[in-house]
Amino acid sequence: MTTNQPNSIETRLTRLETLFTNMGEAVLSQNDAIAATNANVNAQSATIDVLVANIQQLTENIAAVNQRVDSLAEQAAQDRQQAAQDRQQAAIDRQEFRRQMEQRELEIRQIWEYLRDRNGGSSPPPR
Repeated sequence: MTTNQPNSIETRLTRLETLFTNMGEAVLSQNDAIAATNANVNAQSATIDVLVANIQQLTENIAAVNQRVDSLAEQAAQDRQQAAQDRQQAAIDRQEFRRQMEQRELEIRQIWEYLRDRNGGSSPPPR
């Protein structure tokens, strides 16, 4: 038995050494995989940072566009109100112009009738 023990111990030590070597290689391989995963995560994190910055810029752009649209809508409402007032004033001006024209026509007719009556009805009527 004593002769088998050193052999057996030597065999066991060799087997343990092989196991530890294999385990070390596996750990090194896993370390490489972890390092590659970390690099990938860092790259994705940088990409996410860029995407977040882009989204923030787009959000600011949308807010600016919304402000411009609101301003344009307000200006359009003011323009519509002014146009309605202008149309109303134009209608008033047309009525006043017609009234003045009728008044002038009446005055011209009265002058013509006066002149006609004064000259004994010999002047021709205005056209």
